[in-house]
Amino acid sequence: MDGHIPEAALHYAKACRKHGIMTSLDGGAVRENTEELLDYIDVAIVSELFCEQLGRSAEDTLEYLRAKGVKVGGVTQGEKGLLWYEAKSPIKRLAALSVPKERVLDTNGAGDTFHGAYVYGYLSNPKGAWEDHFKLARSASAHAIQFLGNEASLPTVQDLDNVQKNFPASDE
Repeated sequence: MDGHIPEAALHYAKACRKHGIMTSLDGGAVRENTEELLDYIDVAIVSELFCEQLGRSAEDTLEYLRAKGVKVGGVTQGEKGLLWYEAKSPIKRLAALSVPKERVLDTNGAGDTFHGAYVYGYLSNPKGAWEDHFKLARSASAHAIQFLGNEASLPTVQDLDNVQKNFPASDE
């Protein structure tokens, strides 16, 4: 969920928690009920704008999410990758993939693609490592930015395999 319709987000987050369904927040911006909503969120991946609106650094935002009970938290940082934690683990960085600038056509929707892909990764393999889910999402976003428009940019599983083979992580 993204909180664009605050009452609906809170309603569904509470219902999911009651029934043991994992909840995920796409925190692009702080909303009017973000503080309360976070009480029912298992995975929160937020933007740098979200951190700025809270008046916190990325690291401080992750500690805030952890204190709110969010089991897996992250801050997307574009070309710098993802800063994230799981449970009580130290904060880690997952580097972005190095897509050559001449291949980047449209970054709109890259964040939505990232969120959809890590949820897909989790649902496909709930016992899998979150780092693997995020690596899948990183590949999906790297694929997406090479196409114009959101529909054209949606990757297949084969597309994700190709991206992982063709683009190194920016820290490698």
